[in-house]
Amino acid sequence: MNFQSVYRLSFYLMLVLGACTLSLDVGDRALAPLYPIGVAVASFVAYVFVDERNRPLVPRDVGNLLALATVVLAFLDYNVSGDANLSLGHWLVYLQIVKILLPKNVRDDWSLILLGLTQVLIGAVISPSDQVGFLLLAWVVVSLWVLGLFALRRDSIRARALADKNLGATVSIIEAPASERLAPASLVREGPYAGLVDTPFLISTARVAITTLALGGIIFLAMPRRGAGASRRSAEPIASHLTGFDDQVKLGQLGEILENDSVVMSVESFDEQTGNRVELEGEPLWRGVTLGAYENGVWRRQSPDSATFPIAPVPGATKRRILRVQIKLEANDSNVLFGLRPMLEVGPDSLEAQLNPNDGTIFRENTRGGTIDYFIRAERADPRLQRGETLPTNPQRGALLGIPAKLVEPLRAVADPIVENIPAADVEGRARALEAYLRSSGQFAYSLQMKIDDPSLDPVLDFLVNRKVGHCEYFASALALLLRAEHIPARLVNGFKGGDWNSIAQVTNVRQKHAHSWVEAYLGGDEVHRPLWLTLDPTPGNQRDASVAKVGGFPANFRQFTDLVRYVWVFYIIGFNPERQQRILYQPVLALAREAARGFAIMGQTVKQWIHDLLHFPTVVSFFTIRGFVVSFSVLLLIAAGLRAAHWLARRLWNRFSGETRDDGALLAGVVFYRRLAHLLAGYGLSRPASETQGEFARRAAVFLAGKGLETEDVADVPAAVVDAFYGVRFGRQTLELDTLRALESRLDALEAALDATRAH
Repeated sequence: MNFQSVYRLSFYLMLVLGACTLSLDVGDRALAPLYPIGVAVASFVAYVFVDERNRPLVPRDVGNLLALATVVLAFLDYNVSGDANLSLGHWLVYLQIVKILLPKNVRDDWSLILLGLTQVLIGAVISPSDQVGFLLLAWVVVSLWVLGLFALRRDSIRARALADKNLGATVSIIEAPASERLAPASLVREGPYAGLVDTPFLISTARVAITTLALGGIIFLAMPRRGAGASRRSAEPIASHLTGFDDQVKLGQLGEILENDSVVMSVESFDEQTGNRVELEGEPLWRGVTLGAYENGVWRRQSPDSATFPIAPVPGATKRRILRVQIKLEANDSNVLFGLRPMLEVGPDSLEAQLNPNDGTIFRENTRGGTIDYFIRAERADPRLQRGETLPTNPQRGALLGIPAKLVEPLRAVADPIVENIPAADVEGRARALEAYLRSSGQFAYSLQMKIDDPSLDPVLDFLVNRKVGHCEYFASALALLLRAEHIPARLVNGFKGGDWNSIAQVTNVRQKHAHSWVEAYLGGDEVHRPLWLTLDPTPGNQRDASVAKVGGFPANFRQFTDLVRYVWVFYIIGFNPERQQRILYQPVLALAREAARGFAIMGQTVKQWIHDLLHFPTVVSFFTIRGFVVSFSVLLLIAAGLRAAHWLARRLWNRFSGETRDDGALLAGVVFYRRLAHLLAGYGLSRPASETQGEFARRAAVFLAGKGLETEDVADVPAAVVDAFYGVRFGRQTLELDTLRALESRLDALEAALDATRAH
């Protein structure tokens, strides 16, 4: 495969990867994969029918009309999708396909590179997922390779044009037939850089790419960030729907995401006192929505008219352990934020997070935006108490005790035998007993496979008395209604439980399969009239854990690696904000600089004292000693070395900025003469190996010609004369005069005639 084929195939691969960034993670859009496929097909057709044959597949006028037609396609795309960014990216793909099918010069290649770069930028904005991160890395590596080949191809085209131009000028000067010249154009008929793409070239290219990526990474990390950290990314996200976290949730809906391995949020946790990363104990409950009203298998959230207020830090210091949890929530269309109870603060301020004081949920007003960055300060204290939550009013208590009339007696029939020996005043004891009945009695089993035994019954009652198999929603719903049947106010909570801990990155990845439902039972108020809510989880833990482990299918070791890559992408590329930059880069560097400054200060004082002692001569007599001689000699030596270096530098600068400009025509002439000499001698079995210099070759050629006889003895000095001229223009910045050119041409003609004469004999 020649250089041109390697360049074109690599170029088209870069364009296909760029188009792919517009098709990954863009929701349920069936036409999305067609765009990279279209670029790939157009590239194949162009490689076979346009690039190899160097002729257009369609006339350029037709291509211009097709380019205008792409505007109409982009407008139709926008009317269908409603996403201006994505439609702009697709329009660039249409233009790219048209341009691919036309013959391409250097300027056309530049245009295609810029179109592909813009597509990649749009793809990174509309879909900041880790999948795009993998693709972006591949595109960068391929692009570096293509840009290197592009530079070589452009220079070869320029060199060929310049060689043809200057060769014509030189031939006209020396008035010799072109057939006698070894023209540079003849050296490139088989394509530029023949044999270039070999193992050493690939290794050097990889080294350049690695160095470029490393330097780019250093610049990316060190470049100062503005602002206090973005809480939302991208104005028009392609957000997925998070099932089970709406104002109304039908029983069984949560099961739709329990078999999905997609990441919902990535979590870093720190001990606020020490600043060290910590792994959260057990399986933390990431609280989401609270559901209060139940009827016919449907749960509804409490009234949206409830008062809200921003969560603020609790005044005064606390002696309890506080965790700072940094959460990156993937783009979704819900206003729900997830957190650990009890929460002290939610930030940053730009997020405008709010707390519903009636149900303890946190949310954001604006559901637009991509990935959400926020933090939670959680107190490791009594989980029953959430600061800022208010006591339920009588109507709210009534709602938390509400049971469909047809379910009251059947539910009491199940609950009464379980709690009959526990006093009514022991609310927590009765609640724990009902939780244990569902969780560990052995009568119920966990499963994601749902079926209805008796369609005429309420789904919760059917679960309790008939099938006794279900997932967490059924267990939590059954417990909430059983508690209400025993006059204990209760509410259902949908959120997430646990997550995948990555020991390498020390981050928790919470996936959709970790979605979970549990119950909070109302225990009354404390001494300062704050509500106490008891968290109950009736789902059999071991069975749920086994079910969660089956979802995904990746081996544990490979999962650690993919999660590590995702962590780097999420937190240190698209989420590399000023706070994170200060913590991981600037603060350690500043601390190291302060330590180094202190160390250098001590060293400076020592050196200063040593120099003072060395140069201090209290009397004139003390100077005329061995120490005085050594000091004076060393100072004079340093002065001489400094003057010498200054003179050398000044001379180099003068030669560089005031030297004569080389004549490219003369330089080419010197090269042509040398190549003609090499060509003539090669015809007689005398060639220069790569290990031999031109000067050594000239001396060996002189001996060769002197030994051929009288015919060649008179021209034995020609190789040395030609090589001297070649050295002068190639390395000595000399300009060959017209008389010199004529003389060299005449001597080469004499050499050729002498060699022809020896061949005739």
